[in-house]
Amino acid sequence: MIFKTLWAHRKQNGFVFAEIILITVLSFYFIDHIIVSAYGNYFCRPVGDFERDHLLVAQTDKDYELGEKRDSFELSFANLYALRDQVRALPEVQYACLANFFIGESGSYYYSGSVRTYSSEADSTHMCDAFQSWFTLHEQYFETQGLTPIEGSPTAAQLSEECPVNGAVISRSLAQELFGTDQVVGRRIVEWDTSDRAMKENGGPVIMNRHTIGGVLEDFRIIAYDRYAYTILTAHDSHADNSPELLIRLRPEVDAKTFVRRMSERLGEFRAGHEVLSLLETFSDYQKRYSRYSNDIFNSFLGIFLALLFVNVTLGTLGTYWLQLRKRTEDIGIMRSFGAKRHNIFSMVWGEIAILTLIACIIGQIIWLQFAINIGLADGYSVVTNGHESDWVTSFWPHFFIICVIQYVLMLVIVTLGIIIPALIAMYRKPVNALRYE
Repeated sequence: MIFKTLWAHRKQNGFVFAEIILITVLSFYFIDHIIVSAYGNYFCRPVGDFERDHLLVAQTDKDYELGEKRDSFELSFANLYALRDQVRALPEVQYACLANFFIGESGSYYYSGSVRTYSSEADSTHMCDAFQSWFTLHEQYFETQGLTPIEGSPTAAQLSEECPVNGAVISRSLAQELFGTDQVVGRRIVEWDTSDRAMKENGGPVIMNRHTIGGVLEDFRIIAYDRYAYTILTAHDSHADNSPELLIRLRPEVDAKTFVRRMSERLGEFRAGHEVLSLLETFSDYQKRYSRYSNDIFNSFLGIFLALLFVNVTLGTLGTYWLQLRKRTEDIGIMRSFGAKRHNIFSMVWGEIAILTLIACIIGQIIWLQFAINIGLADGYSVVTNGHESDWVTSFWPHFFIICVIQYVLMLVIVTLGIIIPALIAMYRKPVNALRYE
């Protein structure tokens, strides 16, 4: 009956049908982005993810007077270490370290480090991409960051002090992926060059480096608003440059916002030579400030774009069904005179739009699928190919079908909003009024 009615009113329904197809195609990527981000941020919380409430970030800066001689690299670092020690001496501070990189600082894999290909030394045929960065030894890095070693691995303090230079600390998921177990301390991991140039010149991947595994960490998120990734942190004995940030972990009983407010009034007191603290903020505020520059433009565009699309669908559905139900007044009057209940009228109208939306979404999603296959999205959605834990996001077909279902439900909610007014008018029209002018 519903299909017969849809076919009988195909001209009136054609506009809404074509509109839903178009908006399904245009909105698929954006809905996908929102769903995956929400999943990574709210539902995919690794067990070892660090505690952020007592973590602070301090910016270091140089306070040179005009014409005064600049510090050497060595003197600059000596001053930075002295500045760090002043902060460590505060009674509210539990740990502090200088860091050129720390976990969760960025909103993108491209800016937080690099993606490299690794294998175990014993099996070079099984390779896996992983996010790679580094840490500086003797800096209380793991204690300050709050990363959690697994059972059987050296403690956070031991990893910060005793990991061999060029050694590696890897995540549990990477250890299990490459070795089939997380008890891999002392074993070796191989870093490969799989660039097009290396493959072309050598006929295959080339070994770039070997790392001895010094410890294994519970999985954590590298990027604040994404899922956790296979991760390797290599140990260095010095910093990359002389402008690191100061990462601070407060004692559990200290309120971070109160501490930041009080300390911000006396930052000028913390200086060593030309090195000064120029800004202190909570880790959460740091991430918000960073994301304001990296993501807000995109997110604003995304929100405006989706809002316009959905308003367009709602108004289009409203206009189409308003006119259509006015033309079907006689049918509705006859149904009411034969005892049809109001909910029967609404069910009829809603059933038609639900089927229409389903068919339109399927067609639009098939069009998007062809596009996704042609540009290579079917090979993987993740920026870090095979670099995340294996779940529905990294498997194309489960990913595609789940997003399709979510998109259909969302579109159905939108078009339902569009038919509420004309459907209510039809439901509450008396049979005698419906048949009066027919």
